[in-house]
Amino acid sequence: MTPPPARKPPAFGRNGRVALGLLLAGLGRPAGFAQFGATADAFLASLAPLLAFLIVLGAVLAWSGRPLLGLTFFLTMVCGLLAPAVIADLFCRLWQRRQHWARYANVINCTQWLMVAALMLLMPLAALAVSFGLNPVAAAAGVLAAFGVYVMWFNWFAARHVLDLSRGRALLVMLAVVFGTGLLLRLPIYLGELTGLNVSSAAATLEDFAPKP
Repeated sequence: MTPPPARKPPAFGRNGRVALGLLLAGLGRPAGFAQFGATADAFLASLAPLLAFLIVLGAVLAWSGRPLLGLTFFLTMVCGLLAPAVIADLFCRLWQRRQHWARYANVINCTQWLMVAALMLLMPLAALAVSFGLNPVAAAAGVLAAFGVYVMWFNWFAARHVLDLSRGRALLVMLAVVFGTGLLLRLPIYLGELTGLNVSSAAATLEDFAPKP
């Protein structure tokens, strides 16, 4: 079956201002994606701080006296970090969008910082709702639901405009990236628990190193 002809690709430039790009794209402006580089160097540059962050977390776990847990946690998170780019590459090859892959992978890496900012903006709203009498559990559930919807929408939005896909194909990429990454993250944890290595306890260990108020 002959694939449908590709639409005219967006007029993306070279490397730009990532912070501005995240702000515009996060507000639903496709022009924000033009601020992201479309080269392998740009992809590696966006990957470097995330890997450094994971190395620090893994080192903290190893320093706590559980080096195997630290290594497992690090490798698990690296798999989750690289999974979206790998999954998207399969669709790019299938639909002849390989020329857009580096920019998309760059965007997805930088999206981690956008999601942290979005969650920080939602938390005060939950606190405000609680101050007006809303049940704290309901407020937390509302924040998580809104955050989940935003994560899925942004992944769809990025696939739609960066990879230049139809709405349906962008939805398929979004589902594969979000749920495929979730499964890849869960699998090492499940295998670790079967062997007696409780990877999920890593979060509790990291909390011990967090500054106390």
